[in-house]
Amino acid sequence: MIEQRHNAMTAQSGSSAYTRGMSELTGKTTARADDTTRDPGRRYRVTVERVAAAIGAASLVVALLAWLFPNGDGTPSATPSTSVSLDGSRPTGGASAGTPTGTDHPEQGAFHYLADLQPQAGGGNLTGLPRDLRDTPGLDRVVMIECPSNQSNDKMREVTYQLLGRYDSFATTVRPHFTSRPDALMHVEAFVGERARDGSLVWTLGGGQYEATADEPAPLTAVVEGAAEMTIRVRCELPDGVAILVDAALYE
Repeated sequence: MIEQRHNAMTAQSGSSAYTRGMSELTGKTTARADDTTRDPGRRYRVTVERVAAAIGAASLVVALLAWLFPNGDGTPSATPSTSVSLDGSRPTGGASAGTPTGTDHPEQGAFHYLADLQPQAGGGNLTGLPRDLRDTPGLDRVVMIECPSNQSNDKMREVTYQLLGRYDSFATTVRPHFTSRPDALMHVEAFVGERARDGSLVWTLGGGQYEATADEPAPLTAVVEGAAEMTIRVRCELPDGVAILVDAALYE
């Protein structure tokens, strides 16, 4: 009899302990649920912050790609892009900076000044000689291409000429001119378009000049033998500049 009472009391005690444990657990769960109910916007705010951070990172990547691989109006079809940054570094594709491909200025042979030819495309990017240079000797036959505004849709300016396979080489001297900062950087490249069998144009980088300054003009040459077209591309560190191509000529 005493043993039965002891067993009953033990069972009742265990049942009470189990009931108290379940109550405490239920109370904690209810408290956490109450916390979420009292601040329903917490999870929403965290989600919005994460989405905003992801969008910001994606925008940064897009902007970087747009700068490294720009595609402006008038870009020749299938023209190769060189990874060029206007920070004084050399390009990672195409001709080496300061070492243009092609030949030196030919000493003999028939030639035509680029200034005497009508552009096939991009003529609107040509401009006149800056006023402070109009009395400068040696700038009688020059081609002047405006710098782009460097807005997201205007990272480069191009002018295209028809060659019709008549010329062997192109040569000029690049003289940058900037209003606000004379030592600003400028990249000038000559792309050569050769006609493929299917009639399309295959573009290659014929030569590039990336180190010329107003105080130290530098040469740009390219082999254009058999080429159907040639495009001059200009990119500038600042938008208030003009690329002056001195004695730019095509040689037969």
